[in-house]
Amino acid sequence: MNNRLLAGSFGEIWNQVKSWTKNFLGGYGLVIAKALVVFVLGLLVISVIKKLVKKSSTKSRKIDNSAASFITSIVALVAYLVLLVILIASLGFSTAGIIAAFSSVMLAVALGLQNTLASLANGILLIFTKPFKAGDFVDIGGTCGTVKEIKLFGVKLVTGDNLTVVIPNNTVFGSTIINYSKMPVRRLDIVLSVSYDSDVDKVKEIVTEYVAKDERIKKDPAPFFRLTEYGASSLNFTLRVWTDVGDFWNVRFDLLEGFLKLFAENSIEIPYDQLEVRVRKADGEVQQ
Repeated sequence: MNNRLLAGSFGEIWNQVKSWTKNFLGGYGLVIAKALVVFVLGLLVISVIKKLVKKSSTKSRKIDNSAASFITSIVALVAYLVLLVILIASLGFSTAGIIAAFSSVMLAVALGLQNTLASLANGILLIFTKPFKAGDFVDIGGTCGTVKEIKLFGVKLVTGDNLTVVIPNNTVFGSTIINYSKMPVRRLDIVLSVSYDSDVDKVKEIVTEYVAKDERIKKDPAPFFRLTEYGASSLNFTLRVWTDVGDFWNVRFDLLEGFLKLFAENSIEIPYDQLEVRVRKADGEVQQ
């Protein structure tokens, strides 16, 4: 008797479970299950799209690595928003109403994040105008460094002393940008001062010969070296030479050190400021 009652109880419970499962699968459960499938498939599709976009952008000769990263981020953001709309629609909500509500929310967010959105818009402009690319050495509003990446909202620089600086894109577009790596060749200017007692022709001769021996200095355009100013205590010569961007600083430092030795070997005086002090005693005598 007890076994029959126990079996009947289990049978009743099992029937209730089957009934609940059937109702669940036939109602919201099936909708939720579909939404989960859409979500998982959506993430997989977005992952594939990101890889394809990044791969295509990286291989493109017209797009540098920093721009490729930026484009991939934009595509991923749009894809996630589309997936969100699809998920909401799969749950049975009105897409039109959701889009209207979403637009209202985005408008409120846009008003509160004007500077951030301006950085995003300027980031897109940076990609198309290309004032610099990853690897370029630039000066942006007084901050110098090598461009590592152009992100959604800012440009990442690494300075000469190995500091990482992120400048907002709207600040970048509002600043003067100097790209030292854009052109393959740069002009190097050096001012050399000698005393008024120096032989001008000799100075021009030894400097011209010294510069001609440096293979890093371009022959075309030809080096320029002339007397350009009568200073307060010196004759000032201007040297202008052209060299590859990668050799610019080494050439400058080597020339400055070389000219010091060159002038010393040829007994050419380099003037420097001197201070003469005179002390007048009470009796009027002057002592130096």
